[in-house]
Amino acid sequence: MTSTISKMIRPSLFSGIDVTILFEDTFKEVHANKLELDIKAGDLYPEGYDLDTLFVSYKERKLNHDLERGSKKALKNVAADIRKKLGE
Repeated sequence: MTSTISKMIRPSLFSGIDVTILFEDTFKEVHANKLELDIKAGDLYPEGYDLDTLFVSYKERKLNHDLERGSKKALKNVAADIRKKLGE
């Protein structure tokens, strides 16, 4: 099974010791100690790949992008959120 394990490994929501893997087009639950990577971690994603697309929500990435480009609407929403949290 380790020779063709897909590289889509994610923690299971129900157990800290099992992971869900994609193997031959099906998802399987496997104990984490039985997994072995066949390739180097650096080879999983191409150079310059934005890992934020995997680990950060779309909403959060969009807000960061809007703030970087100086969106007045995004700044207004952030200011309103800050005022709301300070008022609570």
